[in-house]
Amino acid sequence: MRNNNPPKDYIYLGKLGKTFQLAGGLRFYPLAEAEAEAIFELDEVFIENTGKSNIREIKELGKNIIVYLSCAFDIDSAKKLVNRGVYAPAELFDNELSFVDSLKKLKVFLDAQEFGKVKEIIDSKNVLLVIEHSNGQVLIPMDAPFVEIKESGIYLLDLPEGLIDLNL
Repeated sequence: MRNNNPPKDYIYLGKLGKTFQLAGGLRFYPLAEAEAEAIFELDEVFIENTGKSNIREIKELGKNIIVYLSCAFDIDSAKKLVNRGVYAPAELFDNELSFVDSLKKLKVFLDAQEFGKVKEIIDSKNVLLVIEHSNGQVLIPMDAPFVEIKESGIYLLDLPEGLIDLNL
């Protein structure tokens, strides 16, 4: 039976990209470094619009992570998985702060003052934090040099002038 959505106790690790070789390999694009490391520790993942799948093999080729899944033994079946999200059980990660989904629970601080909360994380070319504050929302790239992630919250330090308009 196909399951479209991951169980609610699963966290998003990244997405599958272009196919690799005829044996059904797919490039894996993690959200961040922690998710890249985590995928190597897993035996099974949840694939969006597919369900659970065992990892047959995983390898690093230069900057690419190549994943071979039990639900894709050839290039044709792998093509059907391109751009689908990859999820894993949250319990496997001991609620580590470094995983992107856990950022949604953190407060955001600007100049040491509480500014807002992370409402959503957008996985695009750069991972974007959607920060909701009293005057609306703002998008901030997670890997920007002025973003500091700590256990106590996300701190925006020395922002470029004009990045956030507080007079909305």
